[in-house]
Amino acid sequence: TVQKVLTSRITAIAVHPSLTATIVFVGDKLGNFGFLKLGTGENVVEAYRPHTSGLMCLKIRPDEPQKIYSGSYDDTLRCADIERGIFDELFRCAPDAGVMHFDWMHNKTMIVSHSNGQVSFVDTRAEEKQTGVYDLHNRKVRTIDVHPTNSSWFLTGSTDAQVKLWDCRMLSKQRPTPLSILTHNRSCTSAFFSPVEGNRIVTTSFDDTLKIVNDISKSGEMKQLVSLKHNNFTGRWLSPFKAVWMPGCDELFLVGSMEYPRRIEVYSNQGSLLCKLMSDSVTSVSSLVDVHPERLVVAGGNSSGRVQIFC
Repeated sequence: TVQKVLTSRITAIAVHPSLTATIVFVGDKLGNFGFLKLGTGENVVEAYRPHTSGLMCLKIRPDEPQKIYSGSYDDTLRCADIERGIFDELFRCAPDAGVMHFDWMHNKTMIVSHSNGQVSFVDTRAEEKQTGVYDLHNRKVRTIDVHPTNSSWFLTGSTDAQVKLWDCRMLSKQRPTPLSILTHNRSCTSAFFSPVEGNRIVTTSFDDTLKIVNDISKSGEMKQLVSLKHNNFTGRWLSPFKAVWMPGCDELFLVGSMEYPRRIEVYSNQGSLLCKLMSDSVTSVSSLVDVHPERLVVAGGNSSGRVQIFC
């Protein structure tokens, strides 16, 4: 299935965890937010404009599937209640810091990465929402990811070409020191822990590699590195690739591709190309990919606001 949902380049995508309906949420570079719900007759498409600048991250908590969280270059973090058509502002960061990405710690504290290299800890329930701000990179922090079993650990991927593994219990504002660093030759566009045990990491970079860490020591050292050549030169008109793990699996990940015919690729943690998701109706690059947490539904977003669904 290929369906136009938004008017501009898709910059964020999230598959809803519903077990009965196939719903994909997307955001674009103008701050628009939309969703596609597959129907037996016609598909349902709706669009809104909750943000005034690029919507960079969309997430849905499994325990709150009615809420869709979004972060934007307009410095805000919002929570959408689609049934009521309301987008509540949860948090507003410093002017021009921008919200690039976010995740949750164990106690529902949010950890937010910014375009100025900073990371914030945010308690959306407190009056003083921002509980701590740290300078962790020299440039924008494109992704931030909390370890699935040790919620004191989190991972940052930055356009300064570095991936850093942190322990939030050991952060200092003067000279924050990561547990370990993985370096690319060019800007890093994503870095994520494997979803079950978190003992692996996959990273994506403009240096045309995907890097896979296959072991992380108890002290946080990244080991057993596999570096895989992969054309990530998406240029200025496409959103950068972000390799994502298959939910519930520490051995498989998916990523967009510049190759013809257009496809979404599935790799093993050893870097073997296992599968290509292709269709005659898919004629454009799926820069961003997300997967349903329990069903075999894969969604991709392209540069013209279209969503591609494989199910």
